[in-house]
Amino acid sequence: MLAAGWACGVASNQPALDENDLETVAVGQPADSILRPDEDVREQRAPEAALRGRIPGAFPDGFPVPDASTVVDFGDVAAEEGEAVVAEYVGLLLPLGAPAAREWLLHEAQAAGWRATLGETMTFRRGEEWVEVAIAPGATPGNSAARFEYAKP
Repeated sequence: MLAAGWACGVASNQPALDENDLETVAVGQPADSILRPDEDVREQRAPEAALRGRIPGAFPDGFPVPDASTVVDFGDVAAEEGEAVVAEYVGLLLPLGAPAAREWLLHEAQAAGWRATLGETMTFRRGEEWVEVAIAPGATPGNSAARFEYAKP
């Protein structure tokens, strides 16, 4: 028995490994350290200023809407009982305060060929087309809520 135990303790030419020592391995540069999103030719982001949502229905082509506006509501304008629906509306959250939104809309609509009639609501006409706009202060500073009514074909 003693010989078997003695054979296990025979010294070898290999240095004894400490179980806390780790083997050193050379590694290359991490793959994600060389990636640059701005150089990724496949990435195509929408412009920051695009309209959020889709304006439904017969909204007049060429009528200006501020960039970064968000569609929040849309539908038919309620008609009197027994009458056909003749108008639609779309509700937008605008990225401008109410006074700035009114001024922007007046300037841009007139530049696009719309004639304006001012009052509590603004009415714009171009040929047979018309758009009536009511703008109110939004829930957060610097925003406003607008309702655009227009003829339904």
